[in-house]
Amino acid sequence: MCAKDETSRPKMAKPGRSFTTLLFFVCCLLCLLLTRGQKDERMSICHLSSCGSPLADDGKVYGMCQGRHGLQVWGRCCVNVTENTHNFTVGLDLSGCNIHDEFFQESPLLTLTHLQALVLDNNPITVLSSEAVAGLTELNYISVPTHSNCSCPGGEEAWNHLIRSVNTTLCLKQTSTCTRYNEACPASSSHCVEDGPGLFLCLCKEGYHGYKCLRQGTFPMSAFLAGLGSSTVILAAVLWVLLRRHVKTA
Repeated sequence: MCAKDETSRPKMAKPGRSFTTLLFFVCCLLCLLLTRGQKDERMSICHLSSCGSPLADDGKVYGMCQGRHGLQVWGRCCVNVTENTHNFTVGLDLSGCNIHDEFFQESPLLTLTHLQALVLDNNPITVLSSEAVAGLTELNYISVPTHSNCSCPGGEEAWNHLIRSVNTTLCLKQTSTCTRYNEACPASSSHCVEDGPGLFLCLCKEGYHGYKCLRQGTFPMSAFLAGLGSSTVILAAVLWVLLRRHVKTA
C-alpha cells in the first residue's frame, strides 16, 4: 500500500498572511483609483460631449496657450505639461457647451486648483456662485453670459474690473477678500487666507484649535490617534475573523 504523498496536496495559506496580503492590495487599489479618478475628472471636463466644436483659435484660452513654453491645448483646455508627473489645467473654455446651473452642483472645477481663465459664454447659465469656484485662488479671468443675467461669482466687489458687453461679462483679477474683511477672523488666534472669489478661510495660529480657533492649546493628537488606532485594530480583527471563518468553511 502506497503512502500518501503529502507534498502533492495544495497547501492552505495562513489566514493571517492572506489577510495582510489582501489588505495591502486593497490599499494599493484605493490609492490607484483615487489618483486615476482625479486625473480622469480633470481630463473629462476638457472633452465634454456637449461641446460640439473644438476650441476656438481666437479665444482667450487658445491665446494663452500660444507662444508659452510648456502649455498645450487639450480639447477645451490649456494644460501645463512641464511637470512630468502632474499636468494641470490653467485655462478652460466651455463656451457653447450647453452648460446649465446643475452642472456646477457636483463641483466639477474643484480639482482645477491652478485654473487661471474660465470661459462660459453662450450657455444657459443663470447663477455662478462662489462655491462653484471655491479654492481657485489663481482664477483671474471669468467670462459669463450677460443675456441670462449671470453675474460674477462673489459679486462685483470680489473683482477689480468688470467689463460688460451685449453678450458677455468679464470678471477680471480677484480682489483680496481678507483685506475687505480684515476683522472676520479673530486676530489673536487665527489668520485669514484667500479661498477664491469672495471667499476666505480662517486658519488657526500655533497654539489654537477648534471652532473659530477659540480653543487654546495644542490639538489632542495623541487621543485622536489612539481612538483611530483602536477603531482600526477592531475593524481589522473583525475582518480577520470573518476571513478565517471563510477559509475554514472552504
